[in-house]
Amino acid sequence: MSVPMTPPAGASRYELEQVWLSASERLLDWDDSFHELLLGDRIRMRAFQAAIEEVVRPGMTVLDLGTGTGILAEWALKNGAARVYGLELNQDILATAVERVGTAGYGASFKPIQGMSLDVTLPEAVDVIVSETLGNLADNEGMVEILDDARRRFLAPGGRMIPSRVESYLVPVAAERAHTLVSTCTVADVDPGDWLSRVKMHGARDQFDVYYDAVLPRSSHLASARVARRYDLDRANDAMYSETLTWTVHDAGPLTGFKGYFIATLSPTVTLDISGDDPGSGARDTRTSSDSWKHCYLPIANPVLVCRDDRIRLELTRAARPDRPFQQAYHWKGAVLRGRTTIATFSNRHHPRSSGQPHGLDTRSATELGVPL
Repeated sequence: MSVPMTPPAGASRYELEQVWLSASERLLDWDDSFHELLLGDRIRMRAFQAAIEEVVRPGMTVLDLGTGTGILAEWALKNGAARVYGLELNQDILATAVERVGTAGYGASFKPIQGMSLDVTLPEAVDVIVSETLGNLADNEGMVEILDDARRRFLAPGGRMIPSRVESYLVPVAAERAHTLVSTCTVADVDPGDWLSRVKMHGARDQFDVYYDAVLPRSSHLASARVARRYDLDRANDAMYSETLTWTVHDAGPLTGFKGYFIATLSPTVTLDISGDDPGSGARDTRTSSDSWKHCYLPIANPVLVCRDDRIRLELTRAARPDRPFQQAYHWKGAVLRGRTTIATFSNRHHPRSSGQPHGLDTRSATELGVPL
């Protein structure tokens, strides 16, 4: 039996700095409860529905890449699409999509395809590719590799991508509660002892070599958020990189790690922004945070008390292989400088080693994959 990954959106209120294992690292474990969470995420649903209504025109062909329960395909068909190819890795979830679209009266125009997008072909080029292959750090669900391949092989000349542009942001935070929960392995739905043994089995030194989902408030920001990566999805992008960012501290406090999130341009007038930090008082209509994405928390093992005008330097490296998009490795390392003196350094590496991911996992280091650490 699957264990629910996160409470459904209408369930009891979740709290600021509560910590979950990253949903982006467990794509194959997404169960019915998580898809219920996706369907209940008002920020997600409103943005994608508006973008589809703006872009999809009668007679168009559409690829819904990662169709899940089929809601985006249904919206495209309601907007006049002649055909929608629903591509989904999970066969059981794809069956749910077929049932949903059929019940809505569009069964004959929905073409389900089960498999990994890198391994399939379509019988025709499509006018629109719509996809939610977005992790909360933007590229931590293989977005770059998957959508670049889809654009090259599936999109007709002059076709449209939804989203068309994504920016990922990082900001240093004083998230003391989140850090305490990571320190004690108090992760939602996971036994502390079991979690620590699992992360070590997968190649991590400890629980700080893993990134997490959490809603981190703006009040925890030690500096202004900065763009880490910009992706124009209408053209090719580099999936492997090493980016260095530097912040000047504007509020003193304990540096416990970094908060990541994305802002995506779905269509000319529609933006999906997951930076919101208010989980509400139990009612979904009061929330400004995304229920399904939340933020990415990159912790450091030893908090550093920083002062105003200190500088925090971070180097974020991503290593991956184009044919194995779900096995990205991240390395976040850096230093805190006070004047010309380095007062602290940190180095954490997320490099999962699990046979449960599609295509298997590459156990080579980021350096061996061509990205200097």
